[in-house]
Amino acid sequence: MTKIKIINAISGKNTTQQILETIQIYQDGITIQALSKSLNRPVSMLQICLKNLIALKKISVRKSKTDLSLIYYPNNKNI
Repeated sequence: MTKIKIINAISGKNTTQQILETIQIYQDGITIQALSKSLNRPVSMLQICLKNLIALKKISVRKSKTDLSLIYYPNNKNI
């Protein structure tokens, strides 16, 4: 029979904090695909975190003029 051991989480920044810091670095905006690559997280996880950050008005989102992707920007009013 296989034993499963549940491990404790290590301390550090959570995904939402990492997203916010990354978006603040890219003042010109960043796409979800670029966030996914830089943070090594699936797009579905990032979408949940981004939705919360938008609701808290920490970031803003706009559609790209060149294609249909969304670009996430820091909300400079809260920085």
